[in-house]
Amino acid sequence: MIAEFTIKYKAKEGRTTKIVSLNQYKSLHWQALKKKLDPLKLEFTNLIKKCNPPRLRWMELRIEHNINFDLDNIAGTIKPFVDCLRAKEIIPEDNKKFWSYLSISYNPEVEKNYLYFTITGEILG
Repeated sequence: MIAEFTIKYKAKEGRTTKIVSLNQYKSLHWQALKKKLDPLKLEFTNLIKKCNPPRLRWMELRIEHNINFDLDNIAGTIKPFVDCLRAKEIIPEDNKKFWSYLSISYNPEVEKNYLYFTITGEILG
């Protein structure tokens, strides 16, 4: 059976952007980057728990956003999100055997300052 669920993440509050950009991966020292990633991973973990998704045999991930970031900069936030899916055992691994599709798009119909992570996959078991 195929399941689909969407996790909504408020990426910006006021002037504070809470996501990690690809540019930050390239420019920050690893300790400074970790200080940004740890709270982000905690938020993602809590959102995943709240959503209570089933364990999946494989997944496809679509990201839609309405924030002031270039599409390629959103990529910096995908890695910690997928790491949290793995840590919560929603997906067995994050390699091409279990995850073969990713799309990122800007969508003005998404709530302002939000990222929507839509996961589609085959329910395990």
